[in-house]
Amino acid sequence: MYVINYKEREETYVELAGSKNVMMRWLVGRRTGAKTYAMRHFEVKPGGIIPLHSHHEEHEIFVLEGEAKVLGDVEGLIAKKDDVVYVPSDLPHGYDNTKGTKPFRFICVIPLLEKE
Repeated sequence: MYVINYKEREETYVELAGSKNVMMRWLVGRRTGAKTYAMRHFEVKPGGIIPLHSHHEEHEIFVLEGEAKVLGDVEGLIAKKDDVVYVPSDLPHGYDNTKGTKPFRFICVIPLLEKE
């Protein structure tokens, strides 16, 4: 067991093709002792975007701050502070904060990946 401030985890740029102004931290993962799930913190800065993409793993997301347009089969929806977003396996999804003036920050929980 451990307790750590999220800011103590390394922050890296998201390198997904087409992403802009997005930072991520692995909060819990294989390197920190997890065996089943991983938890990540994302920040989509004002003017930023996570473009439409998909993964085999489902995502459970909790919005901490800000708001962004949700991309995918739910066009027109806005995810905002305190919202929960569920993304099923292989469903194209993304988040658009290109017109935002505040960061869009969220926690994302996924099944543990082979690499992190």
